[in-house]
Amino acid sequence: MLRLFNAGFTRLCKNKLFWLLTLFSACLAIFMIYTQYGNMKNYGDTIEVEQLMLNYSTMIGIVMAIFTSLFLGVEYSDGGVRNKISIGHKRIHIYVSNLIIVTITSIFSYILFFIVVAIIGIPLFGTITIAISKLLMLLGCIFITIIAYSSIITFFAMLISNKTITAICCLLLAFGMTTTALVCFNKLEAPKTIQEAILLEGETKIKEVPNPKYPSEEKRKVYQTLLDVNPAGQMFQLVGKTVTNLNILPIYSLGIIVVFTGTGLVLFKKKELK
Repeated sequence: MLRLFNAGFTRLCKNKLFWLLTLFSACLAIFMIYTQYGNMKNYGDTIEVEQLMLNYSTMIGIVMAIFTSLFLGVEYSDGGVRNKISIGHKRIHIYVSNLIIVTITSIFSYILFFIVVAIIGIPLFGTITIAISKLLMLLGCIFITIIAYSSIITFFAMLISNKTITAICCLLLAFGMTTTALVCFNKLEAPKTIQEAILLEGETKIKEVPNPKYPSEEKRKVYQTLLDVNPAGQMFQLVGKTVTNLNILPIYSLGIIVVFTGTGLVLFKKKELK
C-alpha cells in the first residue's frame, strides 16, 4: 500500500488540477480579505477574522467534487485502476489509498486558506475574538466533515468508470447537498411572527401575527436532523456558529464515513473493470 501512496502523491504533485486547487485556495483567501477590508474602510464594518477563516468550508464540498471527480476519473480513462490490479495491488488498498489522498488534499486546501487568512487578516482586522479552544473545536468538526465529504465523493468516483459522468454526478450531488442545507436552514430561521398591515377605521396599522410558514416542532426536528446529517448542513452551522450540540455533528460524520467507505469497498471489490 505504501507504493500506492508514493505513486498517488507523485501523480498529485505533477497534476495541474492540484496546483490550480492550491492557487484557488490562496486567491480565494486574498479575495475575501480584500472585499472585507473594503467594507471595513468604506462602511466601518467590524470584521471578525475567525469568521473569514471558517467561510471556505461552506463551498469546499463543491470544490472537492470538481477536483476528486477529475483526479480519480483519470484512473479509469487511463487504465490506472486496471494496471494497479494487474501488478498485484488489492482493490481495498487502491480504494483506501485514493480516499486518503483525496482527504489529505482537501484538508491541505482548507489549511492553506486558513493560513493565508491568518497571516494577512490578523494584522488588518485584529486578533481572534473567540476562545481558541472553541475555534479548535470548530476546526476539528470541519476536518471530520471534510473527511465525510471525501468518503461520499470518492464512493461515486471509484464506482463510476466514465470521467464525464463522474464529474456530473459529483457536482450535482454537491450542489444538491448545499441546496438542501440552505432550504432546511431557512426553514429553521423563519420567525414565529410576521408583521401584517391591516386597515382599521380608515388607518393602516401594523400588527404582529403568527407566521403561517413557521414549522411545527415535528417539522423543526426533521429539518434539524436533515441539517445535521448533511455535510453541507454541518458546514453552514459551524460557520454560523449556530450549532446547538457540537458533539453530535462528528458522530453523524463518522457514520457517513463508515457507511460510504464500507459500501464503496464492497461494491468496488465486485466491480467489473473493462
